[in-house]
Amino acid sequence: MTAGRLDRLGTSAGFLARAWRYEMRQLIRTRLYVFLAILLPLIFASMAFYMFRGSGKQDAPMSVALSAALMGMWSSTLLGSGNAITRLRLMQLLEPLVASPRSTFLVTLPFAIATSSLGVYGLLVTLGWSAVLFDMPLHLEHPMLFFVAVPVTVVALGMLGLLMASAFILYPTAQSLANFFEFPVWMLSGMLVPISTLPDPVQKISYLLAPTWGVKALTGAAVGNGSAAEAIGMCLLLTCVYLAVTLLLQRRFEWLARSSGTLALQ
Repeated sequence: MTAGRLDRLGTSAGFLARAWRYEMRQLIRTRLYVFLAILLPLIFASMAFYMFRGSGKQDAPMSVALSAALMGMWSSTLLGSGNAITRLRLMQLLEPLVASPRSTFLVTLPFAIATSSLGVYGLLVTLGWSAVLFDMPLHLEHPMLFFVAVPVTVVALGMLGLLMASAFILYPTAQSLANFFEFPVWMLSGMLVPISTLPDPVQKISYLLAPTWGVKALTGAAVGNGSAAEAIGMCLLLTCVYLAVTLLLQRRFEWLARSSGTLALQ
């Protein structure tokens, strides 16, 4: 690898890190994202624990807490990834960014990862909340795998959110469509009901979603009821697939939006 390429990689990595920190500071100051990433999982966990109380399942408390935390993580990721492009359009920065030599993907990627990273706060708070109020044991069967699964799941969810948000470049009103995918992903990924209870054709769709494998990875590492390593590998594989598809879609949508003159529409 030449020195020029190394310099470009270092510049891009530095840009991504600074953009991620900037977006994290913006999100922490936004009440809506704080509610989605931190308070909403606590509400979900409380409701679920009252429903599961007396069920007799040994792995129910940790599974319920992790599912509730991932629900909040997905909600903040989906909303934040789309709003990143919407904010660029409202600030009249989307046109210059698309016209600039730097890829739009590099600009929007840290926004998507930051929104899913905020869900880590929700994960920690939800586990603490469940341990204090519902006497959930904070015991991890495979702690090393769990701490590997957390960042892998964050990146995978961020990439899926960015993939769905790519349509925002072409369709300024796509936010309402993105909101539609919140509950279906909860259902298909096993956060609300076990995937095994879904019809067979629907289960095949579930295995194409990163949250499905994120749930398996975190739950498997925490309670030891599944192959966490395999689920982590699937998250990484789907992240690469989402990355390739997002790059293709963003370039196509940028070309269509520039051809139709809809980049500046609000």
